[in-house]
Amino acid sequence: MKHALIAGLCALFLTGCFATYPLDFSEEEWESLSPEERLAAREKQAELDRAAAERRTAEAQAREAEAARQLAELEVRRREAGYGERLQCVMEQGELRSGSRWRAVEPFAVDVVEGMDVPFDYREQDRGRHRSNDGIAQFDGTTLTLCAERWASRPDSDYCVRVLGTFEDYRRGLRTSVDSERFLRGDIRCQLAPGRDGVPGGRRGSLR
Repeated sequence: MKHALIAGLCALFLTGCFATYPLDFSEEEWESLSPEERLAAREKQAELDRAAAERRTAEAQAREAEAARQLAELEVRRREAGYGERLQCVMEQGELRSGSRWRAVEPFAVDVVEGMDVPFDYREQDRGRHRSNDGIAQFDGTTLTLCAERWASRPDSDYCVRVLGTFEDYRRGLRTSVDSERFLRGDIRCQLAPGRDGVPGGRRGSLR
């Protein structure tokens, strides 16, 4: 038993120490190269590595620029939204499905404009640690949908929760509970945000 363990550890050590060669040369191919060819291969590999690093940097910058553009567009849409097109909600006493357990989620808010996919963040409380998760909120004028980010394209899935209300419900302030078997459950309250011309009649509902 002891000899087998030692042999296994030696094999693992040797596997981890196998050399890798530039340009994916095999050991046999590498050994057949002249010193000048090996130098050229190393230089070419370094060039490829730099190009790959620059490409990753450019892709990250492009993602950041796109996220900034989308955020700016969202802020414009929020400012220009008419009354009834923008909904603000707060999720309280929420719990997130994590495997076979439910874990508490910190209260979070969403500020969504009709017809847009609006990202939101919800933080899971796990034994004193806080883990952040990303979601997407959508509003079509009557239905608010909150989905785990990768399920946003399937709002009818079990990884989404929905709130249904009329214009009058949201104007007065709607309180309800949501419960999705595989995603999120808790209490949520929603109310229409003032439009670009304020609130018709100068009155707002109450979420108290």
